[in-house]
Amino acid sequence: MTLLSNDTKGLNLTIQEVLQASGQVFPSSGPFAVDTTDPGGTITVTPGSPDNSTPTNFKPNGTGAVGTVTVKVTDKSNGLVGSGSFDVVAPPAPTPKADTLVVGFVPAP
Repeated sequence: MTLLSNDTKGLNLTIQEVLQASGQVFPSSGPFAVDTTDPGGTITVTPGSPDNSTPTNFKPNGTGAVGTVTVKVTDKSNGLVGSGSFDVVAPPAPTPKADTLVVGFVPAP
């Protein structure tokens, strides 16, 4: 997953507890502990609620910094731990646009 460094909404954390062998999803309400590693100083973290009904949000901090962010989530009720990461990247360069209009003339046929 990538996040542009000029994004104004960011990414919201999602959490699923799954039985890997079958893909069966189990309901969970935590509480969850969320630990973020952001060595590049790229984001601002707005913590969510302990049950993630209001998700934790990760938003670029406006510095234009880029790098990889790793998020570790622990379900305190059962000890399950999962992690994920995303990259904060620079937005693409703007498409060049004309800045001059050239007027000319050709002989009529």
